[in-house]
Amino acid sequence: MRWRDRIVVLYFPQGMMLTVASLLLFFIHLGVFANDVQNFWFTHHYDRMSFQYTVVLMFSQVISICWAAMGSLYAEMTDEKFLRWFSLIILILNGIMFFNRLSLEFLAIQYREENY
Repeated sequence: MRWRDRIVVLYFPQGMMLTVASLLLFFIHLGVFANDVQNFWFTHHYDRMSFQYTVVLMFSQVISICWAAMGSLYAEMTDEKFLRWFSLIILILNGIMFFNRLSLEFLAIQYREENY
């Protein structure tokens, strides 16, 4: 392995780069979800919600779940319990965020203004 390859993975153990990338995507999704919940429940500004990016957000969340699952599989092959625990928690958090986003989209369908 060349030294440049080690810099690319930032000295993480094998598979942890996928888990960290999934964690970063989770934080982005959490911020967008918190903004949408605030606009839906508290301010009732439905036009400020991220409806136009629903397909992109759902695809991004599926990619995040896949990365977390692959990172979890890599972590299961190691003997470190912390890595296994951390990657499994990230996988669970991404799954919960996906279903929360999906349920918020179905809740907001009646308020969505469809323009064809």
